[in-house]
Parts: sequence; C-alpha cells; structure tokens
Amino acid sequence: MAVIKPDTSKKPQLVSTIHVPTNNILHNTIYRELFNLPDTTLEVFAAIDKVRSELYELYKSVLNEYSRESLVDARSSIFLLREEETKQLAETYTQIPVIKYLVDRAVNEAKIFSRNGINILHVENIGAPYYIGKDIPFEELLTLYVISQEIRKELPELVLGVHVLASDEIEALPIAIGCDAYYVRSESAIFSGDRPEGKTVNHGNLAKYYTLRNWFNLRKGISDPEERRYPQIWTDLQKKHTEFEEYLSDINIWLGHALFMKLEALIITGFETGKDVTESDFIKTKAAIDKIEQTTQEKFGKGIKLPLITGSGLDVELYKKYADFIITGTQNKKNKYWENEVDEENVKALVAKFS
Repeated sequence: MAVIKPDTSKKPQLVSTIHVPTNNILHNTIYRELFNLPDTTLEVFAAIDKVRSELYELYKSVLNEYSRESLVDARSSIFLLREEETKQLAETYTQIPVIKYLVDRAVNEAKIFSRNGINILHVENIGAPYYIGKDIPFEELLTLYVISQEIRKELPELVLGVHVLASDEIEALPIAIGCDAYYVRSESAIFSGDRPEGKTVNHGNLAKYYTLRNWFNLRKGISDPEERRYPQIWTDLQKKHTEFEEYLSDINIWLGHALFMKLEALIITGFETGKDVTESDFIKTKAAIDKIEQTTQEKFGKGIKLPLITGSGLDVELYKKYADFIITGTQNKKNKYWENEVDEENVKALVAKFS
C-alpha cells in the first residue's frame, strides 16, 4: 500500500491527535481515576514482561544480522525486519486487557474524527512523566505499532502521522513506515533542551532518520526516490514543555539552521500544551520559509517550499492566516483537557470553525 497523502492545495488542514495513555494507566498515580482509566494487575505486568522479553530476542536477532549502526537506536526496526514474528506476537499482546482497552479506545476516537471530516490523524503516546529515548519501554513501541496498524486497517483512506514521546523520532520511523504514514513528528531533530523528565536526546538524530528511512524503504521495494522520502519528518522548533539555553530563545536561531539541516517541515508551538503560537513567531517562520524557497530557486533552479505547522493552541483566525497544518489535541477533549478522552461535541465545534 502506498503512503496516503493530504491534498496540499487545501489550507489550513486540521490534524487531530489520537492520544494513547499507556503511561497514565501503568504509572497508577493519584491522577489515574481522574482520566477514567482502567486499573492494572500483577498478571497484566507479567504478560507484558513476557512480550517484552520476546521483543528483545527479535531485536537481538536483527542486530546480529545487520551491521548498520543506527539500528542500535531503532528497536522498533523489528516491526519491519521481523514483520511476521511481530504480528504473531501482537496477536497475543492485544489480548492483554489494558492493551485491548487502548486499541479499542484509539480506533473509536479515530472513527469519531473521520466521521466528522478530519482526515489527518496523529498517533502518539501519553502522558507525563515520560520516558526519554532508549528508556522508552519496548512494549510502548509495540502498543503504538499495533494501534497504528489497526487504524490503518479500519480507516484505510486516512492520512497518518506518528509521534513517540519523549524525544524518539528514530523509534517512530519503523512504526510510521509500517502503517504507510505521511509524517513523523520530531521534537529533537535540532538542538537539545531540558524537559521536566530530563534532557532531550539528539545525537545526530536527523542524519540517522534520513538514512534509515531511505534504507527501510529500499528494503520495502520502493524504487522511486521521491516516494522513499516518506514519512516526512515534521520538526519542532523550541518544543513546548522544554527549556533551552538563553541564546535559543530567539526563534531566528532555529530558523537560520532550517536549510543547513535540510528540514522538511517546521512546527511552531506555544510555551505549553494548549497555548497559542504568537503572531511574531508566525511572521518570522513564514519569512524564513519564503527565504528558503527563494534561495533554493536561485541556487538550484528548484524552489523548496516547507510546510508550516502549529503544534499547540488554536487562535482560529491567526492560524488560518499562516498555517498549512494545525495539530489539535486539547480542543477535542472532554473539558478541553489534553489527557481526557475525545468529546465528539468538541470535535464538531472545532470542525465548524474551519468549515
């Protein structure tokens, strides 16, 4: 199946988020009941541990077979390189009550968005506190893989994106390729910062992503070089909930590296979830995008036009003026709190603002 792509002539386009609250269930903090999430049991942990052990055996076999260094950062590569074994394991995994709940909830929310006319969905794991990079539990990656696969099966016409929190676009890549996703959201492709749970992980992430994407897609039998450039990587600038060194508080520093780093799409956000992007940041980002298009046209005879994406907030008129894609999460949730379930009435109200 080919990558499903959006109609880029329509602007802006809404992207709605499917939040997968694995952490909120398994952490069992004093907040769990507030989100109306199921409890877990020792038997559930034992079943998950057994699956994790089998995942690592598959991963070891991949590392033994392939000498590509970047695979060390991509445990999820087994979803592509050991696809049949992964699917067999997934059948057992999805029978675990907590995992079945997460899959059913995600598919149900995807159907809510779809029947209300939102055709681009973004699958990501929540909630805080997060693991970072290699510390993300292997089974968390399998959960996102299973859910992405199930949404693709149930709603094959949708455009999909994948985001692995925190700070792990490398692990997101095989998940995204496996469900023919259009993009991966990256919060650590350029520079590094401090999140509440620790430092974002960036050790040549973008170089690893681009090379592995090309390699995985070649192995998949995709000969067209343009088609091998999917999933695109949508890069966060000054990622929300992240503190950066003082010199990085100027968004122009980030924008000045966009062409140098060969970024494919730019995400700008407010300071935290639900906060609006400022018009000043919109103006600066649009100017940088225009400059990249002008420079590439002058130097190479082909202008590269990067999409501008918002990653938080929803100032409708302002966002309509500047954005190509608008990632929405909070606005769709019960009581407009980002970790709650989707409220279909809020989805309808959101869609009405853009109709």
